[in-house]
Amino acid sequence: MQFSFLRKGKVVSILILLLLVCNLGCGSRTQEEIAVGTVVIEGSAVEGKAFLTLEELKSMEEGLVETDYFSLNSYGTKEYFHFKGIWIWHILQEKVSLKDNASKVIFIAEDGYAVEYTLADVQRDDYVDEQNPGVKHKMILAWEEDGIEYDSQQGNPFRLVVGQKETGDVNKPYWVCNVRTIRID
Repeated sequence: MQFSFLRKGKVVSILILLLLVCNLGCGSRTQEEIAVGTVVIEGSAVEGKAFLTLEELKSMEEGLVETDYFSLNSYGTKEYFHFKGIWIWHILQEKVSLKDNASKVIFIAEDGYAVEYTLADVQRDDYVDEQNPGVKHKMILAWEEDGIEYDSQQGNPFRLVVGQKETGDVNKPYWVCNVRTIRID
């Protein structure tokens, strides 16, 4: 009877060990394993995954954007911020292969905060600034605000920034700090 108990215990131990080894060796990276200064593009409407570093994004000169963005928050506060970053649609065109069913883009921060847009929203290059009607903006992934680069010691150094869809649009709550993942479904 004791031998049967020991044998079952060994089998269970071996199975647990095998599961752990398989889990560790499967090759997928967890959020913790992704280096700070890297954004991941993934999802059911993307072929594979893309891991893009801050340096890679900075080198994409054709899509660079540096301009002042007007913000309006839910309390009615109006402000301007100067951002430097890259047009998100440019990133998607250059760095990933979108499937035909791509329709939504979700920006996810390190803390889990997420904002969802349609693919058409990401493609837009005509977001407005209600105080400067002639100015048009793109949705960008910024790494610099008011001339100062984000500090990677305080989180992933990327911020989603978008202009207003129309005059009076409250846009600032949709600016996601510390973007870690761009999910396309």
